[in-house]
Amino acid sequence: MDPNLLQELLNLYSWGIASLIVIILAAIALFYQNKFGINTYYYFYIIPVIIFVIVRLQFFAVFSKETEFMEFIGSVISFLVTFSLYRKMVGVK
Repeated sequence: MDPNLLQELLNLYSWGIASLIVIILAAIALFYQNKFGINTYYYFYIIPVIIFVIVRLQFFAVFSKETEFMEFIGSVISFLVTFSLYRKMVGVK
């Protein structure tokens, strides 16, 4: 088996799981917003999922700087919205 193919398959698998986790977090944010009436901005979770899908559809060259940058941006946005949800859920102002 080609090492590059194996690395690409593992990369595809890991970002697929990351997208699934972000979707689950969006569902949690939507539930929290509906249950407690606090605006959680759950719709911002779609941005990292779209970025991860764009990267996985290979609009950029494999393992290029553009791909890595897009993955980084998606990860940062995912972290920021998750941190915002955490702060709202624990009551930090």
